[in-house]
Amino acid sequence: MPFLTEDGRPLDELLLAQRPADGDRFHVRAPFVYADPVTGRRYPVSTRPAGATPDGHDRVPGVTDLASVPMWLWSFIASYGRQSAPAILHDERSIVAAGLGDRRAALAQRRVDDRVFRTGLREQRVPLLRSWLMWAWVSADREREFGGAAGWLLIVQAVLGAVVALAASVLAFWQPWWLVALPVLVLASLPWRSLAPLVLVLTGSLAVLGPLVAVHLAALAPLRLIEAVVELVSGGDPRDVLRPTVAPPVAPPVEP
Repeated sequence: MPFLTEDGRPLDELLLAQRPADGDRFHVRAPFVYADPVTGRRYPVSTRPAGATPDGHDRVPGVTDLASVPMWLWSFIASYGRQSAPAILHDERSIVAAGLGDRRAALAQRRVDDRVFRTGLREQRVPLLRSWLMWAWVSADREREFGGAAGWLLIVQAVLGAVVALAASVLAFWQPWWLVALPVLVLASLPWRSLAPLVLVLTGSLAVLGPLVAVHLAALAPLRLIEAVVELVSGGDPRDVLRPTVAPPVAPPVEP
């Protein structure tokens, strides 16, 4: 089991504190280690440094939002579960990469760390497809943040490819030759070389999950609207229905 306690025992529990109690951040209460089975490298996860006061925007070691999945997608991938330890590790490694101070170095480091994240997900028995989807979307965010124009081009290609794949799949019911577009999309990903799998997973996930997410949101929106109306009538804040936790506007007091 690659997730271990500091003294080398298998990690059988994650000690976290939700601070503040109505916030969306969790403080790691006990450090742990991930032993990457691919390289043999050990990645430590620390506790929150004394005096650190995360405000929901700053990245602080030992403070995590678990898997950064929007609430409206929790029906597809939850923010916690078997993916919790890999998600906390990924948050920690993202802080390390961002702290390098060099965009290219951070990009290279994140590409390694994102692969470690995917490996950790599989080690935790997260299903194969879900692991690759989670890897693809954190990787897309990495390319957006550190990849510059090339990163944005990759994302745009994936989005346009998804539109083409979805349209071709629908049109193929009347004209099967539209399916020729699918191998063309595969060929179009090859110039990205080592990033070609990322382009293909992003394209495929958008093409397949896009319609499902649209249907899901169409069902979810009326419920949230009803909740907001009830909150408004009862004197509450309609914004509270947008997420189950509400980060406070002011940073909590510093704890020793």
